[in-house]
Amino acid sequence: MALIEMQAAVLQRFSVSVSLGQCQRAKATAMAMIEGKLEDQYAKVWNYASAIRLSNPGKTCLVGVESNLGCNYFKRFYVGFKAFRDGWSKGCRRVIGLDGSFLKGQVKGEISTAIGRDEDNHVYPIAWAVVNFENKDNWTWFIDNLVADLDLGTGNGLVVILYQHKGLLQAVANLLPHLEHRKCARHIFGNFRKKYTGLELKSLFWEAAMSIVKGDFLATMEKIK
Repeated sequence: MALIEMQAAVLQRFSVSVSLGQCQRAKATAMAMIEGKLEDQYAKVWNYASAIRLSNPGKTCLVGVESNLGCNYFKRFYVGFKAFRDGWSKGCRRVIGLDGSFLKGQVKGEISTAIGRDEDNHVYPIAWAVVNFENKDNWTWFIDNLVADLDLGTGNGLVVILYQHKGLLQAVANLLPHLEHRKCARHIFGNFRKKYTGLELKSLFWEAAMSIVKGDFLATMEKIK
């Protein structure tokens, strides 16, 4: 129920006027009673990992914590299902996209993802992780687990598409030194259109990005200039 609807319902039922702030606090209290506090949810992460391992034989599920003054604090959580791993190895192109998205709300952090492309050129999930911060250490941990799961070796015959996340490029270079590196055209275009607007430049950008012949790419780049 939206806060405005909640405010109107209280007025109609109890003939009491309440502010939106009071409605927000009441709703938060009610949700905490129903779902439990966020701290309690994180305390169950070990049980969650055990349930995943029992229900999905052969998968990888790892929990990382930091200890301070006798207390454990959540650091990171990795999941790689065996079915996804086998599907990528047997039926997908040797292309992996690495990206991350910041978590919003009371508990911060980032979700890191590895995706592939199947034979129909559709997005194929491979593995993901939730980490406390975006940094080289967490990206290295995520990619190291991914390399072990998919038996990627040093990256021979592999293409990785990534963007300029903090520490990601260095982690990839250290763990997969022989891969072919590409940057995400969509992210590049997002920065491009901030300065260069218009449908003509947009069309030329994607024409260059989709070029499969070097001469066509260079000709389109000259048009953009």
